[in-house]
Amino acid sequence: MRINKNYMIGVLALSSLSILYYGFLFLKGHNLFSKYNNYKVSYPVNKNLCVSAPVKLKGHVVGMVTKVEIKPKQNYSTLVTIEVDKQFPLTHTSKVLLNNAGMMEGNALEIELENGEPIGRHHVITGQIHPDFNDIHLKAMTTQVATITQNLIKTTEGVNAILANLEKTSDILNTAIYGFEKNINAIAKNIISISVPLADPKKGIPAMLPIMHNMLVEIGAMPFKDISFRITNMLKEVEKLIQHTSSDTGSFGQFMYDPTLYHNLNHSVESLNALLFDVKKRPWRYVHFSLFGCKINRQKLNHTAALPQNKKSKVQPIPST
Repeated sequence: MRINKNYMIGVLALSSLSILYYGFLFLKGHNLFSKYNNYKVSYPVNKNLCVSAPVKLKGHVVGMVTKVEIKPKQNYSTLVTIEVDKQFPLTHTSKVLLNNAGMMEGNALEIELENGEPIGRHHVITGQIHPDFNDIHLKAMTTQVATITQNLIKTTEGVNAILANLEKTSDILNTAIYGFEKNINAIAKNIISISVPLADPKKGIPAMLPIMHNMLVEIGAMPFKDISFRITNMLKEVEKLIQHTSSDTGSFGQFMYDPTLYHNLNHSVESLNALLFDVKKRPWRYVHFSLFGCKINRQKLNHTAALPQNKKSKVQPIPST
């Protein structure tokens, strides 16, 4: 059986138009295979209800607000489109209540299911206000938020000041620790430089220990008692000598305390001084040098000495005998 081409073209055209129509609906946001039912709810005014607000049933989220629009022809009322899970279909006796969901979530819708005839998507439900609904005073809340914000700013400034002080303190501590670390490193290096030579087994403390041991043994073997006894006797003798010299009985004491001996010594020194002066002034009286070993006539010498000093005399050399 051959199918007419006209029928085939008609079927393809209808299929194309159907696909185009449902595709257009899908692009507009209507999911043909969705598990949600769409309903429309009317409120006199919009009380801070926005798109994506939750729809709850006994505290459980069963849907959400998909559209919020205003109706100028209906006294500027608010028409809200919601989608609810198909497991919870609404009836003509069901209620959709506006209630608070909290400060963070805003307002939400709560449904109360009642037995009755199911309603379609084009049916408009008259919404109600929940008895526990309270309008949030935005101005008061804004004032409180501003006060809290100012307090937070002051607290933040204080925390920033504390952090700045902590940063300065940390820098000071880091500088001090760095200097302390450098000093410790220098001390450690000095200790190492000192301890390494001391630990040398050839030149350090280990090599000195036998020498010190022998020295201590020799010191321990010395007769300290005998030495102490001799030193004591020596000190006694020195004391006796000092006492003896301090008195005027001994020779040294008489030398120190006898004035006659002092005057004699003084006179002798004066005589010696005069003698030295005369020797220096007239040395020929006391010293004579001869190349031939002859003896000078004493009368000739006295005669020469008696000559005036301002006249130069020529002394003839005496022939040797």
